[in-house]
Amino acid sequence: MKSLKVISVLLVCIFFSAAVAICAQEQNTINILEQLSQELERGKVVTPREWRAIKNPIRNMLNQGATREDLRNMLEDLSRKDLRGRDLENTVNAVNDLVNKGENPKEAGNIVSQAAHAAQAQGLKGKDLAAKVHEAVGQRKQELEKTQKMKQEGKGRGVNKGKK
Repeated sequence: MKSLKVISVLLVCIFFSAAVAICAQEQNTINILEQLSQELERGKVVTPREWRAIKNPIRNMLNQGATREDLRNMLEDLSRKDLRGRDLENTVNAVNDLVNKGENPKEAGNIVSQAAHAAQAQGLKGKDLAAKVHEAVGQRKQELEKTQKMKQEGKGRGVNKGKK
């Protein structure tokens, strides 16, 4: 009976600790979002309307391990390339999709920045530049999916070998 009480107390403590950690993480994310919003709007990197459109994917990327600096750098880079409005929103959503597929957030930002630089070097602007960035993100997503599929097939073969 005594051990049951001890186990119950431990489980409650673990649950409470997890709940506190989750709340602290969310509060940290909210603070980072607020700081980032202020920095970007003050620097005229994004408009308040653009920020509202990209806030949720940015929040997700923060929760996936992206840093405020990485996200700010990516958005500043896209702004310098004149990616605005719907094009900016679509690009940020594409980066978020890439992060959701398992790409490192910093690497996802680098892919976007490199694609934007290459497109600008070709003289592309606006929708054409955004299309090139989406193309690069799409290619990387396909590579990630192919890698994940190969890993799954490899695990499946390992299981089958053990059964034979």
